[in-house]
Amino acid sequence: MNPAPFSESIPSRFDRVASRFPERSAIGAPGAKWTYAELSQRANFIAGQLLNRLGDKSQPVALLMEYDAPLIAAIFAVLKAGKIYLALDPNDSNDRLAAILADSEPQLLITDQKNSSLAGSLAAGQLSILQVVDDFTAPPTHTNFPEVPGEAGAWLMYTSGSTGPPKAVWQNHRGIVHDADVYSELIQLTPDDRLSMLTSCSLAASATQLFTALLNGAMLCPFHVRSQGAQRLAIWLCEQGITIYHSVPTVFRQLTRAASDNGPFANLRLIRLGGEPVLRNDVEIFRQRCPDDCRLMNALSSTETGPISAEIIEKNTVLPDGRVPVGRAVRDVEIFLTDEQGHPVAKGCNGRIAVRSACLRQGYWRRPDETAEKFRIDPHVPDTRIFITNDLGRFLPDGNLEHLGRVDEVVKIGGLRVDLVEVETALRASNLVEEAVVTALQDPSDGYRLVACVVPRAKTDGSSHVWRGALQQLLPGPSRLRVLQELPLLGNGKIDRVYLSKKAAELPTKAKERRDTVDALELQLVRIWEKVLAVEAVATTDDFFALGGDSLAAVTMLAAVEKFCGVALPISCLLEATAVQKLADLIRSGGLGETDLRLVALRLRGNKPPLYWVPWGESGSALAFRMLARYLPEDQPIFAFQPRRLDGRSPYLYSVEEMAKSYVDVLRAHQPPGPYYLCGASFGGVVAFEMARRLVIEGEEVRFLGLLDSYGGEYPKHRKSLALRKKLKLMLLHFLPRPSYFVTLASLKVGLKEQMKRWLVRRIIALDRRVQFRAFRCPFNLQIFYIQEVCFAARRRYKLIPFSGKIDLFTAEHHPPSDLFEEDPLLGWGGMAAGGIEVHQFPGNHAMYLEDPVIAAVVAAQLGACLEQASS
Repeated sequence: MNPAPFSESIPSRFDRVASRFPERSAIGAPGAKWTYAELSQRANFIAGQLLNRLGDKSQPVALLMEYDAPLIAAIFAVLKAGKIYLALDPNDSNDRLAAILADSEPQLLITDQKNSSLAGSLAAGQLSILQVVDDFTAPPTHTNFPEVPGEAGAWLMYTSGSTGPPKAVWQNHRGIVHDADVYSELIQLTPDDRLSMLTSCSLAASATQLFTALLNGAMLCPFHVRSQGAQRLAIWLCEQGITIYHSVPTVFRQLTRAASDNGPFANLRLIRLGGEPVLRNDVEIFRQRCPDDCRLMNALSSTETGPISAEIIEKNTVLPDGRVPVGRAVRDVEIFLTDEQGHPVAKGCNGRIAVRSACLRQGYWRRPDETAEKFRIDPHVPDTRIFITNDLGRFLPDGNLEHLGRVDEVVKIGGLRVDLVEVETALRASNLVEEAVVTALQDPSDGYRLVACVVPRAKTDGSSHVWRGALQQLLPGPSRLRVLQELPLLGNGKIDRVYLSKKAAELPTKAKERRDTVDALELQLVRIWEKVLAVEAVATTDDFFALGGDSLAAVTMLAAVEKFCGVALPISCLLEATAVQKLADLIRSGGLGETDLRLVALRLRGNKPPLYWVPWGESGSALAFRMLARYLPEDQPIFAFQPRRLDGRSPYLYSVEEMAKSYVDVLRAHQPPGPYYLCGASFGGVVAFEMARRLVIEGEEVRFLGLLDSYGGEYPKHRKSLALRKKLKLMLLHFLPRPSYFVTLASLKVGLKEQMKRWLVRRIIALDRRVQFRAFRCPFNLQIFYIQEVCFAARRRYKLIPFSGKIDLFTAEHHPPSDLFEEDPLLGWGGMAAGGIEVHQFPGNHAMYLEDPVIAAVVAAQLGACLEQASS
């Protein structure tokens, strides 16, 4: 290794290029397309302003600007003024931006109009601000700029934070020019090339792309994937005619999924992937979708070292077994492997990848002790230092380097070494997931346990127990599965592993202070969370974000809340209401209660056709079916209609036909097309029967109609007297003058004369349709009495008309002696189903299937078998 000396600075090299190619396109950005002359003119103008404000002393200057051409001009301006540029990404959190500014201590913050408000907030009056204006007509304030030496500081970058806390690294002009020339040689760059720059300028990987293009006369095309997305990226690649594409493998995979054809790859002659392991499937995609003359480069680099190695893969390159190699050391770099103590390992052994070079980064910003510890001076080679990375590798027989992941990606579980990258590869190879990240968490009592964060393939039900079971078999030792809609990315497109590890550590391992749902509203929220977060069980006190929720999941969850509960909540509500209990309280405070719910999801997850339950009466709650739902198959979605008569606002429905129409309207709004699967309990069975009959008449298909201990015969007339007695009690408390409230029901029953009783009965019957307007003022139990009597009266008036389909009738083994349940195995439904009636008997008495877990399990097994038969 014979490193050549480099003394040229970035401004002097750029000025030579701009003078040689003044009219050649330098930048093709979303907001502007500039020539080299225009870029140089803009950079000179801003550089003059910097010198007027700060003088010629070398110091950091922060940039908070949109990912566009003016940002590139500002970077060259800072370098031309002899300053050190520190690019900030406006998409980062305010906390990260503030921490970076506090650590780096710049003297000035350059911003644009769009980010001026954020800049002012971050500066807080302690930092000078320069807002640049895109005006090329302004005369330059300086014509003679200071000579910048090659050893002067050029950029200040913070590590991505993908594997640990971000730290500031700095580099000089000489090292940047060297890296640009090395990369230019590797990719055989020409002035006709168009290079993509998809990495935020706040990360070191962007510098290689930026300066390789603009210090060699090519065209730089910046595109912000983080805000625009892969779909737009595919279109943009075609529009710009990109010839050299550079990204991390994660973004490349997103691009290939977003592109419907090979258009985005048509002009490519080189794809450079790095920053994450390149998989064999990535190579296969390259071979299938890229032009024949296109090449793939798998490269290894780091913020502290710059380029380390590179492997060029042609369409016909034969790869060795195992991982895709990262090739051989680049120019002026030597690679060797060490053990944990820093000693070289024997030939053929695995070890930590160490880099020896005269062109490493200068070190950690204002951390001399840590710099001396990590950037070791090589005592055998003058002007050369050694940096030992946290990456593992081994040399293949042909001399190529194989990257084996990071040190913290190999753990021991049950005495066996487990490579997390290999587990991720196995998950991706299963054809069940698009992306996978595996994190190892150390448990003081159980050793390591794995948490696999996966993104299911399109049209895959990530909540299916079959799907989850298949993936669980690929995870060694104690492990958990967390399903996401997308993986969080850093500004350079890398997967944010630190964030995922943090969220994985927050996943509860044991139930603590769990409180069950108290009403249908809380139950509805619990089911929505279980569906969106893909977790097995949610307690009302669990934290949404601790369960794995993120901003995207929050939007999905609140959309489901609006769909089922009819209330639109801003995402800001999750700042305080992060648990089901608090969110339910927030909804109630807005006037919505459980009785406002028309349909309650007892289980949202599952890919089977949903089952809809009709409650046993208008005073019954959807919660009554909760135990029975618990024993049905896990992949069976279950919904229950919620009566609305107890809110004191909705009108009473006085006939079975009205009730059935009301539920059908809700049903069709939730699931517009059939086929439908209905089940009703007791009186609800009659309503379900009328719903099924109505749906068939309207041209819909009802594949399953289940009746749970529901009576279909004619109701006995003597129940009318019972109804009148209960109505009498209701009326006495509601209509008598206030002094009468002090009279007990017993004394009224004894002391009222027969004539008075008859008058009260006639009065309450006459006022039947008017009671609804004041019913909410009655004691709650009397409201229930009244509603029950409305149902009894509706049932007596209802005339059964035969249904064209089949009925599955579930009957209790024992019924109390009554003329309502005579010795009829069909419970009065005989002749009412053209498709026949199949009877399923369960032990116990009427309604015990709602209360007794043993009987509920029996009924659920019978019901599940019937649903399976009906759906097949």
